[in-house]
Amino acid sequence: MKKLLLLLVLISIIGCNQNEKKIPHSHDAITSIKLHQELPKIVHLDLGIEGSSHGDLMAFDSDFTNDKGMMGILSGYITTVDIPNEAETFEDRMVHMVFDFGEANTIVVGGKSVYPKTLGAEFTKQIPQIRAVIGGTGAYMGARGQLTTTRNEDGTYEHLIELMD
Repeated sequence: MKKLLLLLVLISIIGCNQNEKKIPHSHDAITSIKLHQELPKIVHLDLGIEGSSHGDLMAFDSDFTNDKGMMGILSGYITTVDIPNEAETFEDRMVHMVFDFGEANTIVVGGKSVYPKTLGAEFTKQIPQIRAVIGGTGAYMGARGQLTTTRNEDGTYEHLIELMD
């Protein structure tokens, strides 16, 4: 009887441990893609209340390349979602970007970034911003990972895409 009770307790413990949430990814296999983005063409849309306000939009596109011969077009839009009070100097903006490598091969990125509190401003130079890779098409179908973007002194950008296998 004691053996049966002990066996039931062990089965119960093992069953509980199997229900624990596991981390769904491993950082053992990461593919890195470094890209250089040229100066973006930007359109600023002052929506809603005049001046810096919720819902203001920046749309952009730009060419990108790397030293391995990759090239394409980066397109996206940035929406202001948090306007700081008078004492704060930065605001939050939601970003949606698509790296288009051609032939239906894309990497889609989304997330939040911090920008200076100035209508239409790009983010601060030399301060990296990190956003999520949320998908892709073609060779990048189901992509996941992160994008680290740094604005250079000359207004161009460096992107490090890290994709998890």
